[in-house]
Amino acid sequence: MTDLSQYSQSQLERFQRHLSLVGFGPQAQTALLNARVLVVGAGGLGSPILTYLAAAGVGSIDVIDHDVVDRSNLHRQVIHSEESIGRPKTESAAEVMRGLHPEVRIREIREPITPQNALQLVEPADIVVDGSDNFATRYVVSDACEIAGKPLVSGSILRFDGQVSLFWSAPSAEHWPDGGRGPTYRDLYPEPPDAGEVPTCAEAGVLGVLPGVIGTLMATETIKFLAGVGKPLLGRVLSYDALAASFREITLKPDPEREPVTEIGADVTGLGGFDPEPAHTQQSEDEMADQPDIPVIPGEIDPFVGVPYDQHDISPGELNRRIREGRAVVVDVREPWEYAMGHAEGAVNVPLHQLADPDVEVPGAEDATEERPLVLYCKIGARSRQGLDLLRSRRPELPLRNAVGGFTEFQHFGPVSR
Repeated sequence: MTDLSQYSQSQLERFQRHLSLVGFGPQAQTALLNARVLVVGAGGLGSPILTYLAAAGVGSIDVIDHDVVDRSNLHRQVIHSEESIGRPKTESAAEVMRGLHPEVRIREIREPITPQNALQLVEPADIVVDGSDNFATRYVVSDACEIAGKPLVSGSILRFDGQVSLFWSAPSAEHWPDGGRGPTYRDLYPEPPDAGEVPTCAEAGVLGVLPGVIGTLMATETIKFLAGVGKPLLGRVLSYDALAASFREITLKPDPEREPVTEIGADVTGLGGFDPEPAHTQQSEDEMADQPDIPVIPGEIDPFVGVPYDQHDISPGELNRRIREGRAVVVDVREPWEYAMGHAEGAVNVPLHQLADPDVEVPGAEDATEERPLVLYCKIGARSRQGLDLLRSRRPELPLRNAVGGFTEFQHFGPVSR
C-alpha cells in the first residue's frame, strides 16, 4: 500500500480525483510528486504544459525561457495575461503554477538552452518536454537528451497543424521490447532545414487554440510516462490537422545507419534560436544614434537568418542614414497588420506574396538608382531576402538592397511611424 504520509492535507484534497482513479491511484500520484521535469519554453506550447503538470502534482519543474511577455503572445500563451506584459515569462508562469499547486518546486532558468549548457540542464530531469519554437533549440535539446539517455516529449505547431511524439535514445525494456536504441528527433528529421526555409509562427501565423491542443497532448504524454500508465507515443508521431479536425499517426523507428550523437547542436550553428529578441523600447534620437551598428561583412553569417551576408546587404544603421539623407526607396514586405504596428519612416508596404506577382508594380522602383537603391526589409531579414531574389530574377537591372535584422533591429536606430 502506498505511503500517503508525504501528502499535505491540501494535496489530499487537491488530487482526490487522481487518487480515486482506477488504473492511476495513489501510486501514480506519488510518482508524480517525486518527479522532476524540465520544460523548454513558457510560451504557446509551454502554457498548457506547465499549467497541467503543476495542476497534476508534478513535484519539481524546471522551466527555461529567456523572453518577456508581449501583447502579441496573449492570443495563444494563456498562462500569461495583460498584467504580465513586460515580465519574464518564467516569472509569470511560475505565479500561475503555484496558484494551482503551492507546494510545487519551480526553478526558473531565464537564459537560452545552448550547446554549452544543454547537458547540464537536461541531466537532473526524469523527462524533458520541449515546447520551443525554433529548429536550433529542438536539435540541441534532442542531442542533449540522446547523450544523457533522457526521454523527450516534443511538439511543434505551425498555422493550423501540429504534431507530438516521445523520443528516447535509451528506452527501458518495458517501453521498447525489441531492445536497442530508441527513436529520436534526428530519426524523424535527420538534418536541420536551411535558414529561412520553414517560416516561423511569427511569419506564418498560428491558430491561437492550436498550442492548447498540442501542448495538452504533450502534458498528457509526460504525466502518463511519469505515472507509469498507458502506452506512450514512443515510436509513433501523432499529427493534428485543426481545419479537418483529424489526427494521423505514423510509425517511427531509429535509423540503423545513423551514427549516435556525440556532440550537441553540431549542425545548427547559424539557425538562430539562442539569442533573445531585443525588447521593444522607446528611445530618443540621441540614444538611437549611440546604438552599435551591425557590421555587414560579405561571407560572414547573418545571425538573424543564418545565411552569409552578400554585397546587397546593408545594416540597420546604414538604412537609417540613407532614410535621413533621402538616399533610399524603402519597401516593407511584411503583412499589412505588421506594417500598421510600426514601420520605417517613409516605407511603402508591399507584402512578399504581392512581390511574387509579376504584374504588381513596386512604388518607386523606376526611380531607384545605385545612389538611391530600392531597400527591402521585413521582421528580421528572411522574407526580404526572398523578395530581393524575386525582384532580381525579374528585374536584374534594379539596384536592390536587403536590410539585415529587419524592422526588429531598425527600430533601435531610425525613425519609426505608426
